[in-house]
Amino acid sequence: MDLDIPSLLVVNTLLQTVAALCLLMAALSLPRQAGLSYWAASGFAQAAGLALNSEPGWVGLLSGHFLIFTGYGLAYVGVVRFLGRPTHETWPVLVLGALLAAVFLWFTVGAPESRGRILVSSLFFTTLSAAIAWHLVRHAERDLCPAATVTGTLYAAWALLALARAAWALVIDWEGTVQEPHAMKVATRLVIICVTTTVTNGYLWMISRRLDSELMQQARQDPLTGVANRRVLWAAGEMEVSRALRHHRALSLLMIDIDHFKAVNDRWGHGTGDALLVAVADCLTRELRRSDILARVGGEEFMALLPETGLEDAWAVAERVRQQVATITLDRPQGAVRCTVSIGVATLGADGHVWEELVTAADQALYRAKDTGRNRTETLSVGPGGLETILPLSQSGWTA
Repeated sequence: MDLDIPSLLVVNTLLQTVAALCLLMAALSLPRQAGLSYWAASGFAQAAGLALNSEPGWVGLLSGHFLIFTGYGLAYVGVVRFLGRPTHETWPVLVLGALLAAVFLWFTVGAPESRGRILVSSLFFTTLSAAIAWHLVRHAERDLCPAATVTGTLYAAWALLALARAAWALVIDWEGTVQEPHAMKVATRLVIICVTTTVTNGYLWMISRRLDSELMQQARQDPLTGVANRRVLWAAGEMEVSRALRHHRALSLLMIDIDHFKAVNDRWGHGTGDALLVAVADCLTRELRRSDILARVGGEEFMALLPETGLEDAWAVAERVRQQVATITLDRPQGAVRCTVSIGVATLGADGHVWEELVTAADQALYRAKDTGRNRTETLSVGPGGLETILPLSQSGWTA
């Protein structure tokens, strides 16, 4: 069956235009997602280039190819920006692409030769497609890996096909013809149609994966401090209580409240209050173990779940945290801003039952710390008789 080249160009142009419109809508809807506008511009540039390629003469050929080359360069920059890589990484590939485009110009105007144009354009597509594939496979974050790997594989396949086309241009005997054979034109346009469709789907898939990941992160993370939120801590707490009781392991909970936080907001403003919350969260993160779970559960209130941690160790952690928070200083034009924290420590006893009991114990210990002067640590334990009061260990002859 003899396929019509102009019809294939029309189909290809329409597909590129539709793909560009889809990506443009995504870019307008998601302005914070870097790279999408480059992908949309890439689609429009390639669509215009394909349309100009149908024009007779070297002007249409040259302008069409340069628009297509520009489109591929924009797609490459878009991928790099979407993955959050530094822009300077694009320069070596873009410079090489510009050199190949300049050679294409020479084989179009300076020394017109169809074989040279096929060779150079194929090497251009090989270079850009391989670079895109490398970034997608090598630098995509974990949540993007399935979509990025498939899209990168498609680009790698297109790079290999373009390389094969370049090799074909070198070795085949054209018997003196100066035009690209009809079969090669048909095969090239069919491949470009497939690449356009599949790669656009790959872009949209990656965008969807990125949005899903961000939604999951928002559902699990406190937006101001970056630590876990209440939902995450409650789910982990219920699981850890069950595990501790089943395996007879220790479990402790710290309830941490910034002292006189309202006064900070009233005097210094909410911007300073937010900065102080972030500084305290960073301090707590540094002082806790990676296996501990830190969450912001209220305006100025944090909780830290300490698996396999008994009373003495939990109290020692609380005291270390309290002392480190007291060293935090925020420099403001009106003076230095400092804060302290009160901490309630609750330990799950052997006969504890549920997560809520541990939370209640830590909460009551915290209130005791605030009622007895603030900037101190108080402890309670959940035992067979309910909540059991335990004196701070420093008052019992034990020191951290």
